[in-house]
Amino acid sequence: MRIRHTLAVAGAFALAAPLVTGAAHAAPQGVDGQGADIYHIAVVPGSQSDRGRSLEWEGARSAVLTCNPAGGTHSQARHACEDIDAFGSIAGIPARGEICPLSYDPVTAFAQGAERYAETFPNECVLRDSTRAVFHF
Repeated sequence: MRIRHTLAVAGAFALAAPLVTGAAHAAPQGVDGQGADIYHIAVVPGSQSDRGRSLEWEGARSAVLTCNPAGGTHSQARHACEDIDAFGSIAGIPARGEICPLSYDPVTAFAQGAERYAETFPNECVLRDSTRAVFHF
């Protein structure tokens, strides 16, 4: 039998933080002498429901993204940081207009740290189109 863990959205990062904060104990120096921008990001299957705002945590993935300079555990850190820098924030990134299937298999993307962000997308294709490299790790 498969065990599923349902977490409240508010607690999702509290539980995910130990998974992704190992590299973030000491604030890295940015190229301008300021602290680097650190994002703790996660993609969780499911949508933010109206009843209790709960998500299925099974199958979630997470990473640490640092910008200024690009790094962390994110596999496409340089591209993700370029996207954030080009549009000012994760929320400011415009969709590219990629053609995606009309299937409904929702995923919710979270970011915490340099920016707080949470948004549910109908499927992975729409997530990638709407956030470019940021949640593609």
